[in-house]
Amino acid sequence: MNGLTASAGRALGKGLVFFLATCPAAFAAGLPGTVSPAERERIAAAVPGDAPVEPRRDRRLLIFDRNVGYPGHPSIRHANLAFTLMGRKTGAYQTTVGRDPGVFRPESLRRFDAVFLNNTVGNLFGDRQLRRSLVEFIYAGGGLMGVHGTSVAFTDWPGAREDWPEFAILLGARGANHRESDESVFVKIDDPQHPLTRVFPPSGFEYRDEFFRVHEPYSRNRLRVLLTIDTEKTDLNQGPARGKCYRADNDYALAWVRRYGRGRVFYSTIAHNPYVFWDPMMLRFYLGAVQFALGDLEAPTTPSAKLTPAVRAREHLGWRVA
Repeated sequence: MNGLTASAGRALGKGLVFFLATCPAAFAAGLPGTVSPAERERIAAAVPGDAPVEPRRDRRLLIFDRNVGYPGHPSIRHANLAFTLMGRKTGAYQTTVGRDPGVFRPESLRRFDAVFLNNTVGNLFGDRQLRRSLVEFIYAGGGLMGVHGTSVAFTDWPGAREDWPEFAILLGARGANHRESDESVFVKIDDPQHPLTRVFPPSGFEYRDEFFRVHEPYSRNRLRVLLTIDTEKTDLNQGPARGKCYRADNDYALAWVRRYGRGRVFYSTIAHNPYVFWDPMMLRFYLGAVQFALGDLEAPTTPSAKLTPAVRAREHLGWRVA
């Protein structure tokens, strides 16, 4: 099944739900690929029926999918649909999908609780006021989600030449080096008791996708790492390497959370292929991530390198440790 986990296959054959974006039609132009009727049905069938927690109030998620200097990943449309349907079906949030940088003006951003940068490759906008607005939005308590290509957002593409170091620190890492687009890795649950990872088998799972090897400013001193490549169960030499794919510390993070001021940040590299977004297990993971970014799902963000038995115990008693 194109490398999907077995859980995705069981979701086929259920009812069709149509996608109604809340953005002008012009925003949908220019993306590669389409979502076929069969794929729409698969996504609709895989969407969770319930959210992990009840929203504390009406929530709004901005999905921004602009790419600059790069045609965009074919999974972008599938992710837009999946995240929109998850919000609608569970009642956890409403979505607005856009590509106009003007949406990052303060008067616009204040309408939202979180921003999802959906596979956004390249220098999305250079306006210093808009960049400042995004940073201040998150620092003051907003949320940020990024997947896959977001690790090279605000770089000059091609080449991923850094143009905004502060965003790299905010997100937690840079890098888009990888091997095959359907590389098989064994995913280790780095933090099995974390609220976001409880959807996965604690022993880990095998998965196929294009897995980025991130680099600086990546550090476990700043990030709460959730998922990594299990190097003991994965062949790290599959296919040709696109860039440097080895780390001296053997630490290949795939997903993490962090705090930025009072804001919440989530990133996952697992989002290259469209089939990720009709996998029920991955959609449950991403729904929890959305609710974390929106401010409804309490989840600890103490950096992995700073965890102690005392910190673990305090988290276990109520997830109150930042």
